[in-house]
Amino acid sequence: IDRVDWSEASPKSKRSRFVLTPSMTKNLRRLSQAVAAGPWPVLLEGPTSAGKTTMVEYLAARCGHRCVRINNHEHTDVQEYTGSYASDSNGRLCFQEGILVQALRNGHWVILDELNLAPSEVLEALNRLLDDNRELYLAEINEVVKPHPNFRLFATQNPSGAYGGRKPLSRAFRNRFVEIHVGDIPEKEMITILELRCHCPPSHAKLLVNVMSA
Repeated sequence: IDRVDWSEASPKSKRSRFVLTPSMTKNLRRLSQAVAAGPWPVLLEGPTSAGKTTMVEYLAARCGHRCVRINNHEHTDVQEYTGSYASDSNGRLCFQEGILVQALRNGHWVILDELNLAPSEVLEALNRLLDDNRELYLAEINEVVKPHPNFRLFATQNPSGAYGGRKPLSRAFRNRFVEIHVGDIPEKEMITILELRCHCPPSHAKLLVNVMSA
């Protein structure tokens, strides 16, 4: 995958996909430092629409890596991560690998969105991948999958106390991550984002942000 700078306007739309505001630049620097420090998983926690997922996607594009997302909810099945048996085009039953296993083999970056919404069995399945062994065991085919050198794992979540349905992750589980806390985007920067990302007139952008705040 070629390295892409989303902050540059594309020839077709003339719009940038990512606006590098001062606060986002600061957060990106912290995220880059965490990635450069080692192969440790990174957990980004903060309010909704703070740019947590987009930051990782932007950094992956800049570094030339493919980035995939897994959206968690209370009914997420662990088979979405690992895979399951299903019939192929010839009607034969075979094991079809899940998103996480494919990313491990191919060296993609994975974002586990809304991690603290995932059921406990999903979190338990991740334990072996998050510890020092850094491997994933597939019981269905009795195989241990080792990650590709380029593989990186990221997770995002909203604070458990302020958002309904989010359960607090155990301290032992959170200790497996490098944690980065992301705050709300300042209103002044929200206006700038609307102007540059959506080509919204400054007066309209300011009005929209005032309505949102109210």
